[in-house]
Amino acid sequence: MTTTPKMLSRDERKMRQSLAFGRNLIVLAALILAPGAWATVKGALTLRWPRADARIVDASLRLQTAQSSSRIDTRPDEWTSFIVHYTYAIGGKDYWSGRVEPYDFGMQNSAGAKKMRDRHPIGSTAKVAVDPNDPAVAYLEPGPSSMSLAMVAIGVVIGASGLWIRNLARRGIGEMET
Repeated sequence: MTTTPKMLSRDERKMRQSLAFGRNLIVLAALILAPGAWATVKGALTLRWPRADARIVDASLRLQTAQSSSRIDTRPDEWTSFIVHYTYAIGGKDYWSGRVEPYDFGMQNSAGAKKMRDRHPIGSTAKVAVDPNDPAVAYLEPGPSSMSLAMVAIGVVIGASGLWIRNLARRGIGEMET
């Protein structure tokens, strides 16, 4: 005996599509939120690390450019990165580092880079956070990086949108265009 599959009504099909879209947004949010939250927590832990006096030996802004992907705008995309090197001593041993923010995924805010350069000119001193388990690891600006915080914010917004869409679909409000 064979059974024929149940045909869904148009409204049920649209509700399932909306629920699936909301679910996909939640999955996307988790993929962004999870590493951002991990990096934020790990960055916050650096605030508890001991501090050491460091001397800035090199500090500059690096202007980077890339060709715009837009066919309309032919100007190149430009962004600025803060490049710094500093020395510090722990237990009579000298160390050299260039780390700025912990867990920044290799990203830097261009406006933040200019402010960091102004705060840390060549020859100045700064307090760096030093990993108590590995004194060769130090950060000039401890705490959660701007990139990890941005990932958390983006993940929360996308996840909340997915939950909102699923809620609307369950209540039968709105419909997905197909």
